[in-house]
Amino acid sequence: MRLRLGTLSLLAGASLLAGCGAFESQRIYDQASSVTPQGDAYHQSLYEGYMEHATFEQEEMMNYTSAISHSRNAMLAASGQTPPVAQIEEFGPQPADKVDELTQARARLVAALGAGGAQRDSQAAGRAQSFLACWVEQQHENFQPRDIAYCRNGFYKNLEAIEVKAAEMPEVIALQADVLFDFDKAIVKNEFKPELDKIADLLVQDTAANILVWGFTDTVGSAAYNLKLSERRAEAVAQYLEGRGVSRSRMTLKGWGETNLAVPTPDNTPEPRNRRVEIRRR
Repeated sequence: MRLRLGTLSLLAGASLLAGCGAFESQRIYDQASSVTPQGDAYHQSLYEGYMEHATFEQEEMMNYTSAISHSRNAMLAASGQTPPVAQIEEFGPQPADKVDELTQARARLVAALGAGGAQRDSQAAGRAQSFLACWVEQQHENFQPRDIAYCRNGFYKNLEAIEVKAAEMPEVIALQADVLFDFDKAIVKNEFKPELDKIADLLVQDTAANILVWGFTDTVGSAAYNLKLSERRAEAVAQYLEGRGVSRSRMTLKGWGETNLAVPTPDNTPEPRNRRVEIRRR
């Protein structure tokens, strides 16, 4: 009997918690529904987009945690404030095979908004941002394929309208190692990071481009040492690009050491043009 009473107590407690969650969600949703959006067309589009998703979660799915999240973002937008772009694990862990796409998608949106996407097409910018939050949430739940597709497709359709069509990634970009790194080091210099940022932006937008990241040295020093140095420098560039939103799965790394010289020289000959990192389309 004690076990049965305990079980009933647990069920009653769970029901009470669920009821509290539903009450709080309804309160916040009603508050969001009743406000009059202020601000520009971008913020009004954000409000409408977040309210669409809040309404679906509150009234159809009874997913109160998600409804609260979307409702709060809607209220921020209604007041003229910009809600933060959804993080890919904002609602919890994502399926491992979806992380790369979501990461790339978010990076593209952030880049597009940073390049004036909200001014280019206010309606599409607001929709893209709210659809990303919807996609992140639905993909985390990962059991409603039609809803995932709706949010994902809505995101890409609106993102396309606000992206600046970047120039295609060049076939080869050669970076002088003496500019990228200090002598005998493999840490990217702060003053060169803006140049790598430009390359990362190209790659984030040119999603069809897969790349080779190759490191090279001149012939000063031993062949074995130069091989390791070239590998470390290729790795440093790849890590930086990855940190800027370029998926590691799109990169193939190789250190060539003092082989494949850009300018043929004898052994132990310093030649800056041979000390380089190349990024190539593949």
